[in-house]
Order: sequence, then C-alpha cells, then structure tokens
Amino acid sequence: MKSQSRVLVKKFGGTSVGTLDRIQNVARRIKNDTSPGVLPILVVSAMSGETNRLVKMADELHPHYRGPAYDMLVASGEQVSAALVALALEKLEMKARPYLAHQLGIHTDSMYSKARIQHIDTEKIKRDIDEGIIPVVAGFQGIDEFDNITTLGRGGSDTTAVALAAALKMDECEIYTDVPAIFTADPRIVPKAREIKKLSFDEMIEMASLGSKVLHIRSVEMGAKYGVKIHLRSTFESRPGTWVVPEGAKMENPVVTSITHEEKTTVFKLSPVPLGAEPLAKLFEALAEKGILIDIITQSQTTEGQQLAFSVSNEDAHASKAIIAQQFGHQVGLRHELKLKTEIMEDVSKLSIVGVGMRNHPGVAAKFFRVLADKRITVHLVTTSEIKVSGIIDSNQLAAAAQALHTAFDLDKQ
Repeated sequence: MKSQSRVLVKKFGGTSVGTLDRIQNVARRIKNDTSPGVLPILVVSAMSGETNRLVKMADELHPHYRGPAYDMLVASGEQVSAALVALALEKLEMKARPYLAHQLGIHTDSMYSKARIQHIDTEKIKRDIDEGIIPVVAGFQGIDEFDNITTLGRGGSDTTAVALAAALKMDECEIYTDVPAIFTADPRIVPKAREIKKLSFDEMIEMASLGSKVLHIRSVEMGAKYGVKIHLRSTFESRPGTWVVPEGAKMENPVVTSITHEEKTTVFKLSPVPLGAEPLAKLFEALAEKGILIDIITQSQTTEGQQLAFSVSNEDAHASKAIIAQQFGHQVGLRHELKLKTEIMEDVSKLSIVGVGMRNHPGVAAKFFRVLADKRITVHLVTTSEIKVSGIIDSNQLAAAAQALHTAFDLDKQ
C-alpha cells in the first residue's frame, strides 16, 4: 500500500444495509467521510433479517444440521450486500470492488457455523488501495482447506473486520450499527441505562461472553491480541460512540461498568455421574469436539457419585443432549449400574455484573447476592472471575434483577 495513505476498516451491520435506501445512505456517508489520503475498506453483513430467513429454511429441511451445505446457504446473504454496496458506491462515481471470502482469501478451520479465521491474504486489498479502489468485503464467511465455504457464527462480520485490520497492521477499526454506543445495560430492560465512552478489552470480552450482542466476542479477542482498538458507532449519527481499548488507555475504572445478560440459556444437571475426573474429561472433550462452549460449571460429590451442572447456549442444547446420552447412556458403576438423572432447565437467563474495578474492591459478590435476595430471586448457578460475577436466574425475573443491580452499583447516575 502507498505509505502516505491512511487506511481504515469500516464494518456495517445488517440494519445499516437493511434496505436499498440505507445502502445508498452508507454509500453517501463513505463519500462524505472519505478525504484525500484516507482510504476505506468496507466489511458488510447480510441485510437485516436475511440470515434468519436462511437459517429458518435450513432448519425446516434438516433441523440441527451444521455442515458445508448449511454454511454455503447462510453465507449467501453477505454476497448480496457486498454487491449492492459496491453498486451504490459506483453510482456515486467511487471505484469499488466486491469480494467474497474465497476471492479475497479469508482462510478458516472447518468448524462449520463457528469457524475461526486462521489467516487472510492481503495482496488484492493492498493492490486495490494503491489503485484507489474501495474493497467491499462480505463479512461472516471464510473458506477452509477443502475449499468449502465456512461461516464465523452470528455477528461474525465484526470478526472479519477486526481480522482485516489486524492483517493490514492497523491500530483501529470502526464498527457501525443501529445503536449509538455500548450501554451500561440493555436499555430495553433497564430504562436508566447510560452510554459508555470507553471500555477495556477485558471488560468487553466478558460482556460479549456473558450475552451482550453488541460485538462478536472473537472480534474483541482479536483486537486485544493484535492491538486493534474498536470504535463502535451509529450508522445514523455522526458523533463518536464507544471505544474498546487496552486497559491502560481507560481513564476511569468504576467498580462495576455494566450489567449484562443472556436472555436464553440452558442448564444441564446430571446426577449421579461416576466418581473421578475421567467421566468429566470425556464429557467435556466430546462437547468441545462439537464446538460447544461451556459456560458455568459446578460439581460436588455424594456417596452415589458426582453432581454436575453446566450451562450452554440454547443453540447448543440439542447437540449437548445427544452427547450426554452417548457418554452416560450405559455407564456402569463399581457396584451397580448408575441410572443417571438428567434435569434440563430451559426457562432461565444469565445475569452478570462486569468491571475491572472489581479486582480491587471487596464485597462486590456480597452486594450482588444481597440485591437478588432482597428481590427474592433464586440463583441456580454462579460463576465468578476477577472482573465479573454471573448467576443463572429464572427468565421471568430478569428485568427486575437487572434494574435492581443497575441501581445498586450506581450505574443509574451520570
């Protein structure tokens, strides 16, 4: 690339390109924002609702199947968006070139529907930038070693954008969406939620892993690894949004930065599991082989065996059930056959508090439980880290619990 050119990756989400009018608005914004010496690289999601439509068709034909055919289908929405955005730019006399993952060279593993980017070929993009052409890259998709189309998981276009920025050795990336910033809680259930100006990578990784849908978790992990700051902004406003930055660049560290939730999760309670670490190792290895992320785990022992509980996302619940049946369907104990009792909790949500300031403040967990106890809210499972406390609660109590915690940790105040 020409050394005097400043290049900036800009990703536009599904609502940003949800209609032809909005696509033309994106093109006009790019034209207005592009000044001499500043060259954009665009990454686009499928038009809003399109991926859901494609997933629904796949599930009607073959429920729960995830493989090359599935990924080829659901990746097609981004192809439409990339072509339309390039057309809109050309209409405004801006040279543009659309790319699919296999054309550009976005290489991934073969974990279909949850693939991870391994490396990106940058030669074509560098050539386009040198020639003053705007690359428009279809997000969310890649290609594996067998030339199969892969997808990166819902929200994966964020990861495409940050990965491109990292591959091109940029220090920032812009993510445009339908919200003006990241909030202290979901405004739909906590009306007093406020905008956050800056978050650390660690905080955003925790928030994304705990249910926040604002940024794809792997995009934040990649930003942290390669030093790519992420600026989340509104497509429909020109003002700054929220910066996600290294911890040292964050000026203030309140005890709790945000209240985060995952509205739908699934908990498995198994008892009695045969004693010892081997049954647990085999179970979680089998789950990992299917790309299933395990969140909260609790374990205790009784005279009959182990009591085990763990949570997974709703989309992984079906595959988890099958693996549990496979692993424990014919387990035999030392003295008698163990009849495994499996309880599945589906009407539950995960509620969390997150903040790097928690590292140096005692009593945070105590306040978390006191607030929930005063609201007579039962906590089914708990997990903690240095900067978070999470609990599984009944879904019908989610809003009340989130609002109470938001107030208790002084997040209502400006």
